Amino acid sequence: MVNQKYVLVSACRNEDAYIDGLIDCVAMQQRRPACWIIVDDGSTDGTYARAALRLQALPFLKLVKVSGSHSRNFTSQVYAAQYGYEMVKGEPFDFIGFLDADIRLASDYYEKVIQAFENDPQLGIAGGVVIDQYHDRRAGSRRGSENYHVAGGVQLFRKECFEQIGGYTPIDGGGQDTIADVMAMMHGWRICSFPEIMAEHLRPDGTAGDNMLAHGMKWGRKFHLLGYHPLYYLGQCIRRLGWRPYVVGSLCQLMGFMVAAMRHERRPVSPEFVCFLRKIQMQRLRSTLRVPAGTGR
Repeated sequence: MVNQKYVLVSACRNEDAYIDGLIDCVAMQQRRPACWIIVDDGSTDGTYARAALRLQALPFLKLVKVSGSHSRNFTSQVYAAQYGYEMVKGEPFDFIGFLDADIRLASDYYEKVIQAFENDPQLGIAGGVVIDQYHDRRAGSRRGSENYHVAGGVQLFRKECFEQIGGYTPIDGGGQDTIADVMAMMHGWRICSFPEIMAEHLRPDGTAGDNMLAHGMKWGRKFHLLGYHPLYYLGQCIRRLGWRPYVVGSLCQLMGFMVAAMRHERRPVSPEFVCFLRKIQMQRLRSTLRVPAGTGR
């Protein structure tokens, strides 16, 4: 496969502090996108104006502004991303990527990811491993899920895969990237985030203004809505006991999961999706605990 093309979509809202750095990252890529749509989702700061200043120097960059009377949330981000996709879906391309404003990439990032696609025809979603950059440390919070999850801020899809799963599913509280991963696997595609390809995340979850309890409750609720198996999520919370904020963070997340379960909150995914996801999770849990297949449910 020679000279395969990719397009990018970035849904942005009030990213004045990050937009220039994002554009610099894409501009310096060894393999540039055929088209990049920045969708300004109703910013009230200088995001749109800053991006507009870069248009003349970057002919592949397009900027569109959509109305946004809503507050910043994951559902609006999905709609903005889908809006961007509608603008490029008629163009000839092989891969479509979604890139968050607070992500920073090395200049060979897309060159390497597309090479991985070329090496594996069954690869449906790929990306680098995302490293969270805190003010006092760096952390790889997604360790162990490289073959099951690619972080939404850097997801690159094979075009056929993205179209087959119907794009992103809006979900209150986030998790559209996980839904995309699972739906792709349900259709027989492979998922992989490559440890040798890294992306830096400048605004890790939990730094957007929520207090510890509120953030943990939202986080736990999200994984209930995604359909996580309770035992698997309990295992995740136990694994995170030693992560900052120590112990309390995990307990708050577990509480959020349990409260959402007791309320029987409606999920945006099908029962088949939940069954498939839980089957994978229990296989991973058995493998971790070295429990023979067929033991338990």
